[in-house]
Amino acid sequence: MARLIFDLDGTLVHSLPALCRAGNVLLAELGRAPVDEATYMGFVGRGMEAQVRDLLIHSGGIPEAGFARCLQAFLTAYERDPISGCTPYPGVVDALAVLETSHKLGVSTQKHETAARYLLEEMGLLRFFGAITGGDTLNVLKPDPAMLFHSAEALGQGQILFIGDSEVDRATASNAEVPFLLHENGYRKTSIEAIAPDAHFNHYDHLPGLVSSFMKTFA
Repeated sequence: MARLIFDLDGTLVHSLPALCRAGNVLLAELGRAPVDEATYMGFVGRGMEAQVRDLLIHSGGIPEAGFARCLQAFLTAYERDPISGCTPYPGVVDALAVLETSHKLGVSTQKHETAARYLLEEMGLLRFFGAITGGDTLNVLKPDPAMLFHSAEALGQGQILFIGDSEVDRATASNAEVPFLLHENGYRKTSIEAIAPDAHFNHYDHLPGLVSSFMKTFA
């Protein structure tokens, strides 16, 4: 029995629409033009603070009002509606239902833990996970492996596999010295070859078989 730890944004759930909407609320308050989702995707993956900072720099710089005020305005907008336009990736529910029969499942995400739990609950996914580590659970963010280990330790014993979608997730797995499985259709910014996962998949229908095959190497 393995411990399968999943990233959230871009891995389990297409959550970009809600993040981009909150970012554009902030930009409107600052009198700046909105950005599209393709542009906003480039800001996602390193935590909320980095996300907002990159958005501000892209749109004209940190305003005189200060970064802290902008961050709070973003979080307020996001917390008002963190699920609009969000959907689980195709096949996620069925794949998790299969995987939970043989493995223990957890989440490690840069999103704040309360927001992560709410999003997972609204997407019908929370019931699958025995441990969730968010961006405010510890005093570190990915790629620090402590986030990954925090979820894994709550699940007990077993080989750890990390499933994510980004360069940060790849670095987290490398720092933890655990195998990394890449969801190809998330928010990565470089090629699959550049990320160099141990395995990759483009639809969740393929994940249970991939995990089963991968685990044979540890038997």
